[in-house]
Amino acid sequence: MRRVLQAFANGGQASDHQLRRWANMDPERAVGEMLTFSPVNLALSPLGEGYAPAQFCDSLEATMAFLSSDDPANPMRAANRDWYATLDMDDPIANPLHLYLAWTRIMHTPGCNGFLHKTALYLTNYHAAISVDNAGPTLMRSYYDDTVAALADGADFVELMTMAASHAALARAYGHMDNQFGQDGEFYGNDDFAREYFQLLFGIQGTTEDPIYHETVTIEHNAWLLSGMALDAEPNAWGSEFVLDWLVAPIDFSDHVDAAGRPRLNTRRHYRSDLGADSCLEILREPICGANALEKLVNLGPVAARHPESLASTPLKFVRFFGDDRIDPEEAADLQAAWLEAEFDLLAFLRAYAVSTRFHAPGTVKLRNAFDRNLLIHNANQLSTEQLDAELFFEGPIVRMFDQGALVFAPVRDVFGGQTGNDVANDRFVFKRAWDANVDDPDFLGRAGAYYQPSPDAEYRLWRRDWGAVIPSNDWGQHRVSDVADWLWNRFIGDGGARFDAVARAQVHAMLATGYDFGVLMERSDPGRAWTEADLRRGDLAMASAKLGNFPLDLTTDEGNERVGLAVNFITALPWTFALEVE
Repeated sequence: MRRVLQAFANGGQASDHQLRRWANMDPERAVGEMLTFSPVNLALSPLGEGYAPAQFCDSLEATMAFLSSDDPANPMRAANRDWYATLDMDDPIANPLHLYLAWTRIMHTPGCNGFLHKTALYLTNYHAAISVDNAGPTLMRSYYDDTVAALADGADFVELMTMAASHAALARAYGHMDNQFGQDGEFYGNDDFAREYFQLLFGIQGTTEDPIYHETVTIEHNAWLLSGMALDAEPNAWGSEFVLDWLVAPIDFSDHVDAAGRPRLNTRRHYRSDLGADSCLEILREPICGANALEKLVNLGPVAARHPESLASTPLKFVRFFGDDRIDPEEAADLQAAWLEAEFDLLAFLRAYAVSTRFHAPGTVKLRNAFDRNLLIHNANQLSTEQLDAELFFEGPIVRMFDQGALVFAPVRDVFGGQTGNDVANDRFVFKRAWDANVDDPDFLGRAGAYYQPSPDAEYRLWRRDWGAVIPSNDWGQHRVSDVADWLWNRFIGDGGARFDAVARAQVHAMLATGYDFGVLMERSDPGRAWTEADLRRGDLAMASAKLGNFPLDLTTDEGNERVGLAVNFITALPWTFALEVE
């Protein structure tokens, strides 16, 4: 269960009781409860006291409107609210930083469905990726929110790709919002998205096609298809004074005058509009017909999805993002067969993979990107909604993700997607920054802090981390160091203790029992000495580790909770948080 949660939902925030309940269920039923596309999943992410996430879990626009408001139910500390508004605090233009903050917040807000939003992250930042720099903050937000809504409404893969292909954000990012046929019957525009439609959305590179046909017919005709997609503008949309913020979704494919008074001739400027629904283009050797670009995209989607190259590559893209970087030919064949069986039902495919022997088989390795690793750690380290409210925005995972090379809505490869786990594994600087964050950042220990609630002139409240409220005690009501160590390992690593070797155990025992490193306790003259498994098999050292494990830990004190923070910092700097690996 923990492996599924870590791979698909950044660990989720389910209680130990819920995890045991799932573990005792039929696996398919359990995964069916864990992995849904409902905006609110209270089993995966239970509510805290006073929370009503249904107000904003379904979109970033709603999240930003609520968290920046003076609504009495808004839990955000008043000093932080302006950071979640659509507009910049100093200038009346949309601020992309606020969009980044809102996405990060929704990813670890109790009640909000992390699996839904992780899937939407993949679709908008990896699969059909565009950058906020090219689309603009408001259109980028519309694209993301429309993707979330489509997933929640049960759209299949073909419908998701058609929604993306016909979206105003992509039309602006790629520039085909200006594609048109003139009165002279000539095409004016570019073929940028005409090519990426196949490569990115459906994984069709054209390698199985006659290359001349693919370039001069399929791609050229797709560029013609993408004509008549001019965007509407609404003056002062969102209260912005920046004209590019006024571009809005969805595209109206008819001939009309927009709110800015501009004629939008999207039917007339489309390919052979005089033929209406009989206007057809040959693409992928099939006639693709329709009166406007949207009708043709609706008809092209199923043809592209059933192309042999798409059937072969699409399921592998999803699995490489969620579950396994090292897909051998035999596994690829199984995944391709499962994709056919799912009939483009993305949720059914991901659920089937989550319970499959392929995902849980030895040799499965998923290298984590900075999104996954930091959100997983943050979710496991977040104990209460009060803690969430107490955080300043820079105490959340966004700073660590950015510092480690991952920024939502700004894919490092632009249209070819965001940071991968392989990028992290091969970048020593990313590892160094992750290490430094654990070693040097005291906020991660969760020391006590004051925060406003709910307005600047309200009384200060003091928040303290309380690990004792979530870590189970033994039959005598005590928290024994070795029990706490096992619980923490399973919460953050999730392997049932398989990799909790003698060296790691000795270090965690020492930190929990005394607040010091094992080496400092054992050899003060050489505290930096590296300990090996062979060393820890020595009778005296093994006995020392066991003795430390028997110490009681008082979690009613700040000191006890800070010792847990030290242990968490140590555990989450180990290689096992940088990758999910099945032995």
